[in-house]
Amino acid sequence: MRGNRWYSSSLSKVTGRLLLEVAVKKTHTGEQNRNSAHSHEAPASAHGAQMAKYFTMNQPPNVALDSVVSVVRPQLAITRLIARSGIPERTASIPSEKAYVVSVHLNHANSGEWELWTDGKYTKTGAWPVGGVAMCDLESNTSIRNPGPIDWVHFHVPRATLDSLTDDAETTRIKRLHCVYGTPDPTVYHLTQLILPCLSRPEMFSQLFMDSFTMMICSHLVGRYGRIRETIPQFKGGLASWQKRRVEELFQEHLDGELKLATLAEECRLSVSHFARSFRRSFGTSAHRYLILHRIEIAKVLLSETNSSLVEIAAQTGFSDQAALTRTFANVVGATPGKWRREHSRRRIFVEISKRQSLQPRQ
Repeated sequence: MRGNRWYSSSLSKVTGRLLLEVAVKKTHTGEQNRNSAHSHEAPASAHGAQMAKYFTMNQPPNVALDSVVSVVRPQLAITRLIARSGIPERTASIPSEKAYVVSVHLNHANSGEWELWTDGKYTKTGAWPVGGVAMCDLESNTSIRNPGPIDWVHFHVPRATLDSLTDDAETTRIKRLHCVYGTPDPTVYHLTQLILPCLSRPEMFSQLFMDSFTMMICSHLVGRYGRIRETIPQFKGGLASWQKRRVEELFQEHLDGELKLATLAEECRLSVSHFARSFRRSFGTSAHRYLILHRIEIAKVLLSETNSSLVEIAAQTGFSDQAALTRTFANVVGATPGKWRREHSRRRIFVEISKRQSLQPRQ
């Protein structure tokens, strides 16, 4: 399927390492504008430091972005921009590309101050509440102006990502994403809150998590904002026995989570979306969640059966450090590894004493 070819080809060429771009302080005005798109070199995509450049290009010298952080992957790039002084002048146009920018406000945008130009058409938007979203088609000529404080997150979504998702689901490709500017979307807002720690500490999140996150948010965007909506067929079957065995082997070999959904799907000879649905049907949870639970079960065995330190157990179960093990263990089990080990050690001693007493001959 197209989706499988896209994931396999693109992800195999990219190391999958998350690229952290941090740009703080001023981005000075420049003379570049949309005419640069006619040069022989393709313009950089609208995310990270490049997006910050587009927003500050036409601004007065005293206007600066206070913070720009981003995580960039081929299928989805995420950028957070903070500008306490706002964007007082109309921004430069963003060079055309086959992608969308889905924007989520983390602060309330002043009503009546937000102005938008799309292909020369002027719009003055209403209130943009916290959690409000907007869809910008980068094939159109779009610029904005907002003199009030800004704290927002932009998801750069290539059309190829959405096309592969719908192809895998065997449904019609969408023509465009569309919504009224400032539309409240609790789903996108909560997913954004979930991913925020990744922007400053990308090493906290595995490739498998990022693959799953991309599928979640893009599936929601297609389902809610896609111009053509079609029911995605339900896949009734799960993985075959040999596929389940192979998946379990791969998880055991890659406890650190550096395993891509595309790799799992390829090993099972399925597209990524088909594999994700089949896996959930067979195991009752997502691949990312299953791996976490599997690592915790191994940690329990090591805690109860060995004298290994928490640092050693963290390394053996694929966690980056003892703190990561403790945090995840407590979230899943409801107790820290140390507390769980002490409780189960007392139980083991009690059981052993009971067994010895039962084996003693009665007088």
